[in-house]
Amino acid sequence: MHRPLRRLRPMAAVAAAIGLGGLFLVGVPTTAAQRHPAAHPRSAGSTFVVANTSSVQKLDPDVVTNFLDFQSLGLIYDTLVQLSRQLQIVPNLATSWQFGPGNRSITFQLRQGVAFDDGSAFTSADVVASLNRVVNPKTGDAAASYLAAMKQVVAEGPYTVKLILSRPDVSLLYGLTSMNLAMLPAKAIASGSIATRPDGTGPFQFVSWSPGNSFVVKRNPHYWGGRVSLARIEIKTIASEQSIASALQANTVQLGLLTQPQVADHLPSSFHVDRVLDLSYRALMLQDHHGPLANVNNRRAIACAVNRSQVLGDSVFGQGRVVGPVPLGPYASKPVSAICATPDLAQARRYLSAAGDPSGFSFTAITSTDLDPTSSAQAIAVQLELARVGIKMSIQNLAGDAYIQDWLKGDFQAAFAENGADPDPYTMYGRYFGPGANLGVPAGYSSTALQRLLVQGDEAAAAVTRSRIWSQLSSTLTGNAVWIWLFDSFDYAVLAPGVHGFSLSPSTSTSLRALSSTTVS
Repeated sequence: MHRPLRRLRPMAAVAAAIGLGGLFLVGVPTTAAQRHPAAHPRSAGSTFVVANTSSVQKLDPDVVTNFLDFQSLGLIYDTLVQLSRQLQIVPNLATSWQFGPGNRSITFQLRQGVAFDDGSAFTSADVVASLNRVVNPKTGDAAASYLAAMKQVVAEGPYTVKLILSRPDVSLLYGLTSMNLAMLPAKAIASGSIATRPDGTGPFQFVSWSPGNSFVVKRNPHYWGGRVSLARIEIKTIASEQSIASALQANTVQLGLLTQPQVADHLPSSFHVDRVLDLSYRALMLQDHHGPLANVNNRRAIACAVNRSQVLGDSVFGQGRVVGPVPLGPYASKPVSAICATPDLAQARRYLSAAGDPSGFSFTAITSTDLDPTSSAQAIAVQLELARVGIKMSIQNLAGDAYIQDWLKGDFQAAFAENGADPDPYTMYGRYFGPGANLGVPAGYSSTALQRLLVQGDEAAAAVTRSRIWSQLSSTLTGNAVWIWLFDSFDYAVLAPGVHGFSLSPSTSTSLRALSSTTVS
């Protein structure tokens, strides 16, 4: 699966990438014992270990923003609806739904016979409490904008819930697939225990959390979806993907979550590698409130100077796809950008002249290899590209928590970010650029034209109308170089010999849910 780069960077850049991101791996060293992994990794009654370079940051699903938090809590919690591997909305805790006249309401029929981990039955009261908690400003839910059109949520019986909307909101269903809108027990919401003791209806139950080290769950014997084979799962933090590969070969890890294809490529053939183009995108987010990035032509110069294909190659060996604002699904951005879909240095220099900065300008971009091991390699590649037109980009690598805090406060000029995506553009960008956007601060840009497009696309019932509006949205975002969208990459899961039934899903909230049907022989 490894594909060599079409052209290599100067050796100084390669050395820097090795130091910062652990990239360009030549091979994974192994001991004699590791070269012959056991045929039977572990019994179903022992702990199944999943390894990742990141670590769980928070336990409250309403406030998480870290990818591993979504993945881990997705083992414990359920949403009303979810995305299939084909990115279609399918039932989960809601078995059916129906929009009312003019798409101004939606009624859900709930699954019966479902229990929370504390033994209480899941009913419409829990849905009402959960969704009201999402929209409560005190909660600080990053996905509260998904319910911006919800005026009221009403229980119409123990297993029927109606959402009354202030306007048509076709995208609402997509928003409800987010783990930030997980169904929580009303009792736990009232007591405030959710932040420290997860309590869901999913295939696994919370056991323990050691920040920076591990997150442990056990089989839910009362799971409504059927019997779960694995008795206990530990999601373990291991510092590097190379170390994860060594642990897989030493049989101390049964599933490794990787982003660097060259690491998986050097494992013995007895290890199965599953990959999926994930529902996310890498972007260079820009703050336009002050300094040189407040000038749209300087931002456009960046967009024209960056070779996205080279960034993809340098970061993940080309294992992915150059994308625009909408990476996957029926509304995927085509072309990827309204300006300079491919590099154009002459046009970049013209934009710099129009901005009054013909010799270029300087700015600083933050990265976090804690959160995305490829972010430093992305930054180095972009830094070299921008230097060709006189733009000087400094790089500041931050610890995961520090990055998240600065990102949420908008305390950066530019940020290399891996952001969650969605098949529906409103669900993806309403929270950044829509009316009352709750992530408007890190978004760094506001525009009434963007707000108008987002609302129009959200309210449009006809697919052809929505497609036209979402195409305009992509053109507006890229034409103004609001951010610089770079690429979407594959996620990789490496399975030890004897592990069966697991495959990744593109959706972050459900990417590990196949562990509920995973077996070990």
